[in-house]
Amino acid sequence: MIAQVLVHAGLFPTAPSQPRMAVSIDLLAFYHSLFEWSCDAINALASALHSHYVR
Repeated sequence: MIAQVLVHAGLFPTAPSQPRMAVSIDLLAFYHSLFEWSCDAINALASALHSHYVR
């Protein structure tokens, strides 16, 4: 199956059957990591804005 070949090559298919494109698994891991860190930054910003406006 083509999806298995793509995953073995480090690519994630965009469709389960007959994929026309694939995304790098490393890129997906980077995006996941970026999402985790941006969530913390957003919470810190929200807390700072809250404390600023409460004053």
